[in-house]
Amino acid sequence: MDTEQIAANNIDLSEEDLNMFLRSWQEGKTNQGLRVCKLTVDFFDVRKVLKDCGGQLMDPRTTKLKFPKLGKYGFIDDVWIRGGIHIRRNDGRLAVIQTNNYVYWREGEGAREEDVKEYLRNLEIWNSENRRFVRERVFNFYIF
Repeated sequence: MDTEQIAANNIDLSEEDLNMFLRSWQEGKTNQGLRVCKLTVDFFDVRKVLKDCGGQLMDPRTTKLKFPKLGKYGFIDDVWIRGGIHIRRNDGRLAVIQTNNYVYWREGEGAREEDVKEYLRNLEIWNSENRRFVRERVFNFYIF
């Protein structure tokens, strides 16, 4: 099965399961046609999910990508995703893991003050060896 969109609520996936999903996508083994994946899961540690994936935390003030509207069950308009964690597939294709739950921007909108504050908190954790980078429930993964 090679679907364009995945959405599941309260799904029982561990950090290791999410890591396996991402690494399989990165290696080009599965989900080649995937464009968006939206999951709600238990709390998860981003470090464990991204282990060996080469993720890079991006600044919402300087990084924004346009994600086009999707068919029947996707966005009704184009949206802009700021910041997030970027990973790449082995063919160079970019994926963004959203770090601000369900916040989207329209063209021309800048990063909000609270998003910058959250990014700076996340950056401190990201650069720390000993702290867990825990996210609440929402795992959104967009492929460009």
